Amino acid sequence: MLLLALLAGCPAPETPEFDWPEVQTGAPHAGVAEANLLLPLGSPLGGYSSRCGYLGGDSYQDKRDSVFSVGFVESTGLQSRPKIKGFWLENGDDDLIVLKADVIYSFDGMISALTDRLEAATGEPLDGRIVFSTNHSHASYGPYSDAIHFYLGGDRFNQEIFESFLQQLEDVALEAYAGLQPVEIGNAWAKDWDPDDKVYRDRRGDNDELVVWDDVEPGYGKDPYLHMLRIDTLDGDPLGMAFTFGVHGTSLGGDSSMVSSDAPGAIEWAVQEAVGPGVMVMHLQGAGGDASPVGRDQDYARLESVGEAAIEPIVALWEETPTSAAPIRMETASRHHQQGLEAIEVTRNGTVDWRYQAYKEGYLADEEIFDEDGQILSPLDEFNALYGAAFCGSDAPLIPAGNIGSEVFPYSACMDVELLSYVLSGVFGLDEFPLPMPSSLKAGSTVTRFGPLETLTSDGSVVQQDLMAGFFPGETTGMFAEQWRRRVADELGHEMPLMVGYAQDHEGYLLIPEDWLAGGYEPNINLWGPLQGEYIMEQSLKMAAAVLMNDVREPSDPTGDWAPTEYGPTPLLEEQPDTTPNAGTRVEIAPEYFWTPLDIPVDLETPETVSRVTGMVQIAWEGGDPSVDQPRIVLEYFENSEWVEVLSPSGRPVTEAGPEILLAHTPEPLYPSYADQVHRYWASWQAVGSVGERAALPLGLYRLKVQGKRYIGGSSTWPWASEDYELAGSEFELVAGEISIAPMDEGYRVSLDGPALGWRMIHIEGLSRGSNPVDGPVDLTWQLPDEDLSEQVQAEILDGEAWVSATPPQGALSLTIRDAHGNEGWLEL
Repeated sequence: MLLLALLAGCPAPETPEFDWPEVQTGAPHAGVAEANLLLPLGSPLGGYSSRCGYLGGDSYQDKRDSVFSVGFVESTGLQSRPKIKGFWLENGDDDLIVLKADVIYSFDGMISALTDRLEAATGEPLDGRIVFSTNHSHASYGPYSDAIHFYLGGDRFNQEIFESFLQQLEDVALEAYAGLQPVEIGNAWAKDWDPDDKVYRDRRGDNDELVVWDDVEPGYGKDPYLHMLRIDTLDGDPLGMAFTFGVHGTSLGGDSSMVSSDAPGAIEWAVQEAVGPGVMVMHLQGAGGDASPVGRDQDYARLESVGEAAIEPIVALWEETPTSAAPIRMETASRHHQQGLEAIEVTRNGTVDWRYQAYKEGYLADEEIFDEDGQILSPLDEFNALYGAAFCGSDAPLIPAGNIGSEVFPYSACMDVELLSYVLSGVFGLDEFPLPMPSSLKAGSTVTRFGPLETLTSDGSVVQQDLMAGFFPGETTGMFAEQWRRRVADELGHEMPLMVGYAQDHEGYLLIPEDWLAGGYEPNINLWGPLQGEYIMEQSLKMAAAVLMNDVREPSDPTGDWAPTEYGPTPLLEEQPDTTPNAGTRVEIAPEYFWTPLDIPVDLETPETVSRVTGMVQIAWEGGDPSVDQPRIVLEYFENSEWVEVLSPSGRPVTEAGPEILLAHTPEPLYPSYADQVHRYWASWQAVGSVGERAALPLGLYRLKVQGKRYIGGSSTWPWASEDYELAGSEFELVAGEISIAPMDEGYRVSLDGPALGWRMIHIEGLSRGSNPVDGPVDLTWQLPDEDLSEQVQAEILDGEAWVSATPPQGALSLTIRDAHGNEGWLEL
């Protein structure tokens, strides 16, 4: 309207004056909550485009189909349930809600819908104050996002999946809100906390020679920082912790069809078990875009090993984190920043002027990227893509569909979005493909500032300072994180700001321009070229400067210029679930085809005795349609004449939610999904405990118990009417594990050997399907003809094996070795 007034020769309207209130300080209050994310098996997994049938259908197991899958392969089972973790922070003047879910990426449409629901439920003004972040598991549910350009990351959007996910996020948030209480809060930093790359490593070699800052060696490597936010009750009892560092969720490859929270979830689970009961443990992603998980062993045991390696440094930082109940100020700003060739530019606070050339149809670029001094030439005419481009930076595009008119690397593989749209329309059955794609025209981000907080710095000093945290819509990388820290310090005056990635929205990998132009896999996914990542950072800096750097509580978007993307309505599925009248019936004899993970043979006979470490118990049953049935399988222990649920060291029941129990589903017939199907489930438990008790589970009587739901008919769409069922497996006695003893020079090798088809980590230095060291001192008993002689010896671990230095006494006939948990082995001499 202002532009029209000027063109008409009319005086411009006066700038309106607003009487915004001042930011107030107040005592910190917090509430925490968590839940398992319950979505149907059969839902496709997000993260690996190779799971798309058009691109090869990696992870294909059999001919089953699912109402939840359009272009991707269906999931078939569960290694661990993805989680939702959340905390609600307020000081009487403002609120901040942080929710983290174990899925591939965030979706801004979810935040908009969640904001409406939480405001209606609480009466609190929450617009822009809700953070939805993810752990970036490549083995979790995909089709909850309606960002069309990421259908290749998780299949076509499904309204039922979205609505169910949304409801569960709301439930966790409201539980945290209901639990608000006065707290002590503080934070801490550690640097170079994983120096030997046992937890995570740099995966991006393309920028190893890149120099960006004069005081940093070429090739920044993995981001070295670990951040800890600690929340305690006023009595000093730990209530919640949120630790941040970046690591990809890719321990399970694209060929896995099992739902899992993957490596980030395994780390969170391990830390949770190590800190004990009563603590909500949340991992937030940092610069995970160019960091891979490490670990050792294979398959699911590898996941556990990553978590085990992370326990000591993370728990140590948590224990050192100072807290205080002193009053704090809080303020948060959120915006959706415009994107496109004309909108995107990078100035670095006036030190550069990088922008794209206006789109020219049929334009051939000059193929010159840098000047004689190695500086980026502007305008960047190589990125001549009206609606954006994908697959840049690689030697060959994932889907060849016509490039953007440049043959110079890394632009040479850039595929024009308009041409790709024809392929995507066919793969995902789209009647219309909007260009430009609405989800590509805006990128949401959030910046919050609260404090002062007691802060342990990476040099060991304790200071009081505000925490500035930026939540970014994509896969933030190491150099991007370093640039954020430097620019916040230089331009806003806040040292050590936190950066959280995979939050608020998703735009692919976020790199600074120099890093993007180095090529490689990471520039493959974002749609708006080398300037997009730092452009979003600059818009976040401008937002923070305008909203957070004064004492006035003004809205971050008073005129609606940065409103969220609007997504149109999508109908719910109308295909009704199967009624499954026999749900809750145990399957005693396996059908001819029964799918299990890792090729584990089906054995449904429960043994009378089960040995620690090597023993396994399976159970199978007819259950409900996956649309309503997400079975809970819990381990129970017979105690004081009743069956009670076994609790892990963190006080949580031992179920399929963690790595202890595997779950698989097989429909009959396998297809089509609209046929009247029988739904059979299989679960297996290996006799290995949680963190700190892997070979030390209490001996006694155990059983597996199943709790599920079946559809009862009468519904037209989700939520489907259902009723509960349950069944109990046969009891079995857990007995001590067997230690294998092998004579060696000057002693003996002792081991708890993993079973041939085991999947659990038994020892961080061992192998799930091989030998494992016996920890701690062991008791040696020598059997002589007339007496027994006993001694205690410290077992030493070398190269993943435990050794006992001992010489048999004269005349010894045999040797018995017993560890501290009662596991025992015998050797004839």
